[in-house]
Amino acid sequence: MANLVSKNENLEKSAPVIGAEILKLLNASESRTISIFDAARSLRKSNKIGAKSLYYGILFLYTLDIIEFDEPYIISNAND
Repeated sequence: MANLVSKNENLEKSAPVIGAEILKLLNASESRTISIFDAARSLRKSNKIGAKSLYYGILFLYTLDIIEFDEPYIISNAND
């Protein structure tokens, strides 16, 4: 099984950091909703992350009940 956090991991690509970037994108959206594809495109350009990092970031936020899904959209549960 792969480790989500290890001492050799680049912290800029860790699940909490990517999750924070996803939350910034959601907060910038007027409807507090963003397409998974738009999030991936935006994060790939700015942070040069891969699909695995994006997956772990989304999974991190979902397990904390901060986001929900309505395929293919990510919806924020945060009230501010």
